[in-house]
Amino acid sequence: MTHLFALSAATTDIMSISLRSRLSAARLTYIDSLHGASRQQSFTASLLLDEAVRRCFPSVPRPLDIAANENGKPYLTAVPAVHFSLSHSAAWAVCAVSDHPVGIDIQQCRSFKPNIADRFFHPDEVRYLSSLSPAERENAFYTLWALKESYVKADGRGLRLLRQFCVDIACQPPAITIGAPGSLFVPDFPDPAYRLGVCVRETGAEAPKLTVLRNISAE
Repeated sequence: MTHLFALSAATTDIMSISLRSRLSAARLTYIDSLHGASRQQSFTASLLLDEAVRRCFPSVPRPLDIAANENGKPYLTAVPAVHFSLSHSAAWAVCAVSDHPVGIDIQQCRSFKPNIADRFFHPDEVRYLSSLSPAERENAFYTLWALKESYVKADGRGLRLLRQFCVDIACQPPAITIGAPGSLFVPDFPDPAYRLGVCVRETGAEAPKLTVLRNISAE
């Protein structure tokens, strides 16, 4: 089963001692090495992961100890069978936790970027975007981008995969037409300026529910 959570970065105080105590020393050291908005976003995403694991997998030891494999994919050292993925963009952080490999990505919609599509999308996806009207193209672009990023995160082998698989968003739910099988979802997101994409490495996975948290309390 896969669970999704979202939290506004504006709701977390990075200087709160009680909130910081929910994270490991190693995670805090990494967060504090960042600058500007990235620091606040990473802090919010890390708290969101802690809260998601607390709710969905309460037996997992906390504070969470996070490591990365040889390809840079993060995992929980105490329970590698509990999979997770994090993403943040501007005002929002999102998290997915699952009993299967999972990826999540959130994108703030601004304007269609044909150079990104040409460089990183599969040729079939580029052709599909070109067939749309300008009004349809922007929404499709960000939906594809979020889904492709989520697929890459679930796979764990890095961004070099982006042009090696193809996603069809003309069908519902979206389908992987070229590449390793899995389930794709585009959950409704409360902020219309963002698109959310989720990939679960399980064929026929149940559509995950998104929980938008108002805040995270200190323990």
